[in-house]
Amino acid sequence: MGKLNKELLISEIRDLGYSISSIEELKKIDNKNKDVIPIILRHLSQITEVNHKEFLVRCLGVKGFISASIPLINEFKNSSNNTYKWAIGNSLSLILDKSSLNELLKIATDKKHGTARQMIVDGLGKFKDKKVIPVLVGLLEDKDVQGHALSALSKFKDPELIPHINPFVNHEITWIRNTAKRTINKLEKLNKE
Repeated sequence: MGKLNKELLISEIRDLGYSISSIEELKKIDNKNKDVIPIILRHLSQITEVNHKEFLVRCLGVKGFISASIPLINEFKNSSNNTYKWAIGNSLSLILDKSSLNELLKIATDKKHGTARQMIVDGLGKFKDKKVIPVLVGLLEDKDVQGHALSALSKFKDPELIPHINPFVNHEITWIRNTAKRTINKLEKLNKE
């Protein structure tokens, strides 16, 4: 099956007791709707049309949808479509599954995934786990993800990061430069407390 059977998906979601009239309403699901995960994952595994797959992946990008993490990581690893992989990484960064952190670190440091790693790298900071700091510092040298590594580091309250961040205050890309300046300001205030 190439394309998503939208009518079947809607019907199966309705069978769970939801009153939806279009698949667009799946974008509104939240962590109270975990019962839809197996249905969405099954449809995801049965289709090949990348735009339809990306739509389903984005629907799974909900904090706490932990049971979707491993299937999404497998989708990421098995795809060669950079845009699709980026969307998967974005969803994984929203799900925030601590049990998949080691797997996410492996992906983040695997250069073969290029810019598709950006949101996974950015999401590493949300875990607030100190073991990601050396990985993120190392990724500051990786042009494909350096801005996202910087963004992830900005979530830590560790003034010792200032020397690693400082070289980016004059970066040619505005958002990277601004992230560096904001992060340093925040960390310098912590130093004064």
